[in-house]
Amino acid sequence: MIFVFIFCLLLAIISLITSKNNIFSPGVITSAVWLVILGLFWFLNHNLPYPGKKFLTAISLWVFVFSFGALLMQSVKFKVTDLKPSQFVRDIFFFASIVSYPFFLLYVRDAFLFGETGNWALDLRYASLGKTSHFKAPYGGWHVLIWNVAYLIEFFYYSKKNRIRVFILAFILLSFGFFTMSKIIFLDLLIKSLCISFFQKKITLKPIFVSVTSILLVFMIIQSARTGLNTKSIEKNDLLVQYILGNPLAFETLQPHSSTHWGENVFRIFYLIGEKTGLSTIKSINPILPFVHKPVPTNTYTILYPFFKDFGYWGIGIFALLLGLPLGWIFKKAQQGSEFFIILYTLFVSAIVIQYGGEMFFTQLPSYMKQILLLLLPFLAIKYNLFKKKSL
Repeated sequence: MIFVFIFCLLLAIISLITSKNNIFSPGVITSAVWLVILGLFWFLNHNLPYPGKKFLTAISLWVFVFSFGALLMQSVKFKVTDLKPSQFVRDIFFFASIVSYPFFLLYVRDAFLFGETGNWALDLRYASLGKTSHFKAPYGGWHVLIWNVAYLIEFFYYSKKNRIRVFILAFILLSFGFFTMSKIIFLDLLIKSLCISFFQKKITLKPIFVSVTSILLVFMIIQSARTGLNTKSIEKNDLLVQYILGNPLAFETLQPHSSTHWGENVFRIFYLIGEKTGLSTIKSINPILPFVHKPVPTNTYTILYPFFKDFGYWGIGIFALLLGLPLGWIFKKAQQGSEFFIILYTLFVSAIVIQYGGEMFFTQLPSYMKQILLLLLPFLAIKYNLFKKKSL
């Protein structure tokens, strides 16, 4: 394991230097995430085995090819033509967020009323996942995507004129995370805000480390509410062991090329389309993966899960390159100062960070496509002069 740690450290240093010390570059984040994970195996107090050859081989391949693809695109200089977003479309996004928020509160009311566990936090979580007799599908919709995109745009152009908007949208997203008992939403909001601020040179490394420490405390509080853990058990690193160290160990239980149908995990969206349209009788894979119970009960297997299960080590290498190349391209455009590409890259940065837990790029592909479309609208409105209203 020490050799893989040193390998990731070297790639992190190379990525940091070639990215002009931008810690949010794809290669830096990817290498750093696995440096931290491997380091936690040494420094956390736990009784777990260390990751085996299967995981260490897979993660070495993933980090190297992903970083190579990203750095390859970062070495190219692209032409950047930048625009400001339409104020008219920004207004639409903001007021759509305000109007849709009460409907979310009605859902929260129902989640409380129809709770089945006796634990209000667990009732909220099960309702958000669609795992109750009253709620049959995970909570979501276009309005949630509009909240996210509206927040990113307003936060990027934060000023005295729009700061009330930023606070309102942040409140909506924070309450969304709280009332769905989702730790990921808090982490997503924090990472995106830090990423934009770092690109704009408004913050340095110190507040980033303070923010990350604070979010871990929030995670522990949410986990305690959801599971009823007492303070003593939280102090035993249960959260870190279950949600971080458990993922590489869960990956060790996988068998390569063990999917029933070709590419059923990576290309789940196409199986889902075939299922919904009646063009195929094959049921799509449930994005909520099955649990393993030893050595840690978890249903998260790291980002490598779909690639390895569908296509083995070749799948890890191929999809590491297929993801590294476009993310490196987007990052390069963002680093050249394109406001649109900074916000676009911010859409994906959380998925790069959360790779220690699971794969988000293909699993959440429909959501990303919709958010990209929403983000394009205000910029295209200016480019093609769709509205006769100037941007701020």
